[in-house]
This record gives sequence, C-alpha cells and structure tokens, in this order.
Amino acid sequence: MFGKSVQKDWVSVAKIGRSIGFKGEVFLHLLSDFPESLQSGNVYLSQFGNLTLESYQAKRSIAKFTEIDSKEAAKQIVNLVLYTTQEQCKQQCKLKENEFFWFELVGGEIVENGEILGIVSEIERFCGQDYLFVKTDFALIAQNFPKNFLIPYNARYILGVESKKDSTIHSKKEYKKSTSTDPKIICTQFCKEILENS
Repeated sequence: MFGKSVQKDWVSVAKIGRSIGFKGEVFLHLLSDFPESLQSGNVYLSQFGNLTLESYQAKRSIAKFTEIDSKEAAKQIVNLVLYTTQEQCKQQCKLKENEFFWFELVGGEIVENGEILGIVSEIERFCGQDYLFVKTDFALIAQNFPKNFLIPYNARYILGVESKKDSTIHSKKEYKKSTSTDPKIICTQFCKEILENS
C-alpha cells in the first residue's frame, strides 16, 4: 500500500492512529521528544506521499490533513509514520546545552578510557529510558566479546559527547554508518563491564 521508501535523512515525528469522525480526522501518536514539531501548515514526508497538517489539537492528539477529507481516506493512512528531514528538525526543535538529536548520535563511537568499544547502530526507548544499541568494535569481537550490546543513555554511563572533529581522542577507524555530518564520540564509564557481561 505504501510505495515510497524511507530516506536516510528522514526523522520520525508521529504515527497515525485510527480514524475518527467523517471528515478525515485521525489520532496522532507522537514519536518525537519535541511536540513543537507538529505545527499546522507543516508538510510531512511519508511512504504515502507528502501530507500537510491542516490542524492539530495537541491535548486530544487529533489531526486533520489537507489531503485527507473522508473517513475512508483516513483509514488508508492508519499506522503510517510521518517524517521530517534532519535539517527541518534542527530548525524547528531547539536543543538545550548538552542535548542531542538521536540521529546525531547514531554512528557515534563509544569510547572508554581511550579504547573504542564500538559504534552506535540505533537508539530505542523502553519504559521511558533511552538505550544505545552498540555494534562492538572488530578488535573486541576478535577477542570473543559479543557482537552487540546495550548501554542505557544516562549520567551513570555517559560522561559526555564530543564532536569527532574537535575531539582529542583520535579514532583508529572511520565508520561510514554515521547519519550525522558531524560524527560524535560518546565518552563512557562502566560500559566495558556491560560488554563483558553481555
């Protein structure tokens, strides 16, 4: 049903829920930490095609799209994910100091005491906690460490995030999986123990 493929620089904003009413309204489930990314007049990318947000009631999570004008049409877009681009996300959503977008961290190197433990392959949220999925560095895999491990993204484990180009830590490898134009180095503690016990 959905023909368009998701592009590398797309960032998920919301998922469309069930249709309500007869004019094409739908429930929206926010997938972003930034409610301000849902604004009337914004055009969102999707596998269905572009959708323009005509109106959005944040308290009730009800949305109406310009292109959808009936209950039948609304049923066709149920479970569809709405996206914006990384560039639009940066323009509309303002971060506080030491905050990062997920797409800036994917591809980042996990470094502990000068040792590269791996690269962040994706980020997921479980029960209100963000977790970094880490693909273990090849040198550690050769020492029989697991190929992947999880790190909770919180102050106990994450000491700081640096821009790779500004970092004093010199990487042995360049990873091509980074989705960011400014790859990051994520400095950690206690994560080697997580890897050893994974």
